[in-house]
Amino acid sequence: MKSLLHAVFAATMCFALSSCDLLRSFDKPRYQISVHVQGSPTDMQRDIIQFPYQGQQFIFKKVAEFSQRSIAAFESFPSDDGVGNGLVLKLDTHGRNQLDTVTRTHQGELLLTIVNGVPVDIIQIDQPIADGKFVVWRGVSDETVAEMGKRLAHISAIKSSGKYLDMLPSTDKEKKDARKAEIEEKKYLDEMARRAERGEDITQPPRTKEIPLE
Repeated sequence: MKSLLHAVFAATMCFALSSCDLLRSFDKPRYQISVHVQGSPTDMQRDIIQFPYQGQQFIFKKVAEFSQRSIAAFESFPSDDGVGNGLVLKLDTHGRNQLDTVTRTHQGELLLTIVNGVPVDIIQIDQPIADGKFVVWRGVSDETVAEMGKRLAHISAIKSSGKYLDMLPSTDKEKKDARKAEIEEKKYLDEMARRAERGEDITQPPRTKEIPLE
């Protein structure tokens, strides 16, 4: 599935479901991501988002199929159209089940991604997504990517970690621990690289400094 949006959004408004003022008041996390399935004109007005674009009126359900709380890990990439960054989101068990269900039951319909109260991407569902991997193709700022990196591990790090290889982190603590493990692994690899540059034998553990006795 690819993005259906090819132009920069002129809209900078924040929807009621994710107000900008409310977002700024949150300390953890400092970003919001939500994905919404297409709605119907017969739905109750209070339950839908109406979104005008290119002369058409799109309708999406206000309740998200999943949000940032269901993201276990991520990777970012430059968007094809040059509008911000794209994201590959690896969802936890709850998010994976939600994504699988909505893409099986809403074939041919649209999914809207909202980041920090701003609509950034629309895709059309053309096949079920059972692996829990969801792509936002455009519109994510460098600042949001940086904030995500403070809280979430990267997908590449999850794959390389034996602790999380078979089971993705689902709770807030597990996600925090996964990110901490990624940072510690990077520090270790950087230290090994520095030792190798100094000509040290990296097959042996580093010698600890002697602590003088008083």
